[in-house]
Amino acid sequence: MSNRSAGWIRHLELLCVIGCLFATVGCAGWKQKVKKPELTEDREARAESAVRDFEKRRDAAQLSAALDRWKQGDGAAAEAALAAIIRRRPECVDARLRLAEILWSRSDIAAEPHLRAVLKAEPTRAEAHHALGLLLDGTGRADEAREHLTKAAELEPDNEIYRTTCESLAAR
Repeated sequence: MSNRSAGWIRHLELLCVIGCLFATVGCAGWKQKVKKPELTEDREARAESAVRDFEKRRDAAQLSAALDRWKQGDGAAAEAALAAIIRRRPECVDARLRLAEILWSRSDIAAEPHLRAVLKAEPTRAEAHHALGLLLDGTGRADEAREHLTKAAELEPDNEIYRTTCESLAAR
């Protein structure tokens, strides 16, 4: 091969390298020039649904973990976990009910607003009526306690605990 043809080959190689560099630099900015498609309503609805599903699963897992802590005797950790769920989602009645139980187990009347919130959201929740009735009875409000204990027994007539509690308060 002559010096002249070798020079042309080197020249062509250099042009190819320069062309590749320009192509690469030009391709790197293509995303900026292409307009992103707008989210469709269907796509937005699916995204919102996925977020809601994730939040429900997360809350259920955290609620379960809090109850495990409670069963293991770590009331402080259980209370903190339940309070975190309630701060994030005040409408989470299961977390409120369990937190109220923990609070009332140590005679803390801060349980009452949680039980009332549960009953506001779910007025037919017998468990909440029963717990509130016990709390009210324990704080000397027997008439109001009787109403809630009676309601719990009416909502779940086969629940022996609700029925017995209601009968024992009525006998006083």
